[in-house]
Amino acid sequence: MNKIHEVVKILDVEPFYVGDGDAFRFRMEILRDLDTGTFSGKVYRLETYRLQPTYPQSAGAPPTWSDDGLIHVVDHTFDAVQLSGHSADELIEKFRKALSDMFGAI
Repeated sequence: MNKIHEVVKILDVEPFYVGDGDAFRFRMEILRDLDTGTFSGKVYRLETYRLQPTYPQSAGAPPTWSDDGLIHVVDHTFDAVQLSGHSADELIEKFRKALSDMFGAI
């Protein structure tokens, strides 16, 4: 039978600014396996995508406007083994340590 996980907590992290103001925004979902009771984390990164239509064209060129959107994508930097444990609090501490290792003290 397929495993079923319950989302028990969602954490949003304030942006980390690096370089020329580039921002990294993360969200972590903490899941509990309903069969075993173990916890795992799934990390998402907020990314921007741009839509620019190609039609209708005027004088052979597309319109000059575009639309930016935001979407959460799974961030595979944080692996499933790293973010697994026996409690939600344990996963939060592991996540904080991983962020601290990547970006410095948080």
